[in-house]
Amino acid sequence: MVEGIYRALETTEERLGGRCDDIYFPIDLDISALTSKIKAIQGELVEIQSYIARRPEASSSIDRRNNKSTDIHQRTSVDDATNRGQLVPKMTSDMSETHYHGEEISADTYATRIVWKTQLQQ
Repeated sequence: MVEGIYRALETTEERLGGRCDDIYFPIDLDISALTSKIKAIQGELVEIQSYIARRPEASSSIDRRNNKSTDIHQRTSVDDATNRGQLVPKMTSDMSETHYHGEEISADTYATRIVWKTQLQQ
């Protein structure tokens, strides 16, 4: 009887070992493949970084025609018609006959709207 129990335990251990191998080895292969790919990508990254470092025309700007740093912030206008490097003043619209009544719009947009409205009424 004891001999039968030991045989059953050995069989169970073999089955569990086989199942673990079925799970472990594919995962181990996947991990090994990923590790190899990571090392290859790291090598390519080092090559790219060294290429960039030794380029004579290396610039801090994304645009090669512009040598300014991308960290420099230039003030720009939101309205092309008043591009003076400052923000365009806003005002509340007085267009009660439209669905834009009470919304904030630029002074230039409001002036243009008034001119168009006047021209339409003539």
